Amino acid sequence: GIVALTKCDLVDDEMQELVESEIEEYFEDSVFSGTPVYRVSSMTGSGMEELRKVLVELTEDAGQRYSEGKFRLDIDRVFVLEGFGTIVGGTAASGSVSVGDELELQPGGGKYRVREMRVNANKDVKTGVAGDRIALNLVGLHKDDVLRGSCVAEPGYLQVQNSLDTSLILLETAKPLKKYQRVRLHTGTAEVMARAIPVDTAVISPGTSGYVHFQLESPVAALPGDKFVVRNYSPIITIGGGRILEAGTRKVRKKYAPQRTSHLIALEAGDIESILDEMLEHSRIDGITLKEVVKNTSLAPDDILNTLLEMEKKGKIELTDEGSVRHAVSKVIFDEACRKLVSSFASHHEINPISPGLRLTVPQRILKEYSKWFVKAVLKKLTESDELEKRDDWYALSCHSRDIPSEYSGAVSSMIAKVETGENMGVSIEEFENSRLAVALTERGILCELAGGVLVTSQRAESLIHKLVQGFGKSGFSLGELRDFLGVSRKTALKWAEFFDSRGWTLRKGDRRICK
Repeated sequence: GIVALTKCDLVDDEMQELVESEIEEYFEDSVFSGTPVYRVSSMTGSGMEELRKVLVELTEDAGQRYSEGKFRLDIDRVFVLEGFGTIVGGTAASGSVSVGDELELQPGGGKYRVREMRVNANKDVKTGVAGDRIALNLVGLHKDDVLRGSCVAEPGYLQVQNSLDTSLILLETAKPLKKYQRVRLHTGTAEVMARAIPVDTAVISPGTSGYVHFQLESPVAALPGDKFVVRNYSPIITIGGGRILEAGTRKVRKKYAPQRTSHLIALEAGDIESILDEMLEHSRIDGITLKEVVKNTSLAPDDILNTLLEMEKKGKIELTDEGSVRHAVSKVIFDEACRKLVSSFASHHEINPISPGLRLTVPQRILKEYSKWFVKAVLKKLTESDELEKRDDWYALSCHSRDIPSEYSGAVSSMIAKVETGENMGVSIEEFENSRLAVALTERGILCELAGGVLVTSQRAESLIHKLVQGFGKSGFSLGELRDFLGVSRKTALKWAEFFDSRGWTLRKGDRRICK
């Protein structure tokens, strides 16, 4: 840094040297110790050119801001310009913005389109990037909507927070920071009252650092990585500052403080894999998404994705592409769900060896505590590894035979023969002692079930629909005509009609059914 000593034209050299000595003494025990002092005068221009050169050199050494991210600007001025409306200004913290873009105001949540803009006072520029001083003319925005500490950002990027987990450095000149001490917290352009709660200790001593949870008395739009300053409630003097590590968190109970401290250490160190491990442990079966990690940590998306891919190679996580977004979940939890599903299938096959398997919707019921994307990922994994097979409308273990076991062949033949004796009337499933066998034959498509548990053979059902097509053609048939055609009661004819509809073989139009 540098120190600019202004208004030097008003005093002699002796006074300037005296002030320089006082400045050196004032900064002696701070990070600014040894900082060069430049004497300048805006009236005479003395020293201004040298100061400009030094500032340019300092900015050249500064790191490039992340202009590829989402746009965000902390508003430090707002005014109304006649003929244009409300103008907000500030320095872009990240991303880029152009005329025509839609921005969201936080706190508040209102969305506004950029009508015009100025970048570093240049009206001919249509795009501003991180680091630029930008003035934005937002359509429909009222001056009263903009509060102190307001931000504009890409919609959905910022959310107001009522609590912050931070890394705090307490100045040596400050008093010890105690639990629930009321302080003034400054971040961006916001000033809010807050209660300070040290995470890993009862008190933070002067000249030391620690992790502090702040409960805010009013919400702020803040992100992990943002810097902040803390001042006493009264007298209003600066006592420390630091960096936000996580936003929107709850106060940690004493017994969980060690785990929380480990998590905050990883966040502060920027150890992405450790951060992801902590988040996965916390999320359990819900998993995490790239968007959630970016929002909660402010890490670069590419760095997060690369780390997730490395963790997948190590066998620590399972990355899924199911659902609208990509999820990552602990490999241990994912494998446990796979084993649970395979075990359920094995039990079903053992109890019902004649069953073709389980319906496509059953796995979701077995893994009812898991999200749909999770269950889809498990099924995909098991089918790709050939542990599970999808057979028409069923899932079954690959080792489960598609054929009916030979020991059931006699019982199957007897059941089919008995069902055939019912002809078009069918036979009630209650007439069979082995109802499980009847269900299995229905599942395999050998038998069909009409309403009320009436069984008929699939061969008879297919034969009847062909005869109906030949007999009635495109004109279709009424319920009475179907009754006469089948030689059954009206009640049974209705069961057949509903069955044909359910199979998609007929389409009901008024009081007639048209064969497809």
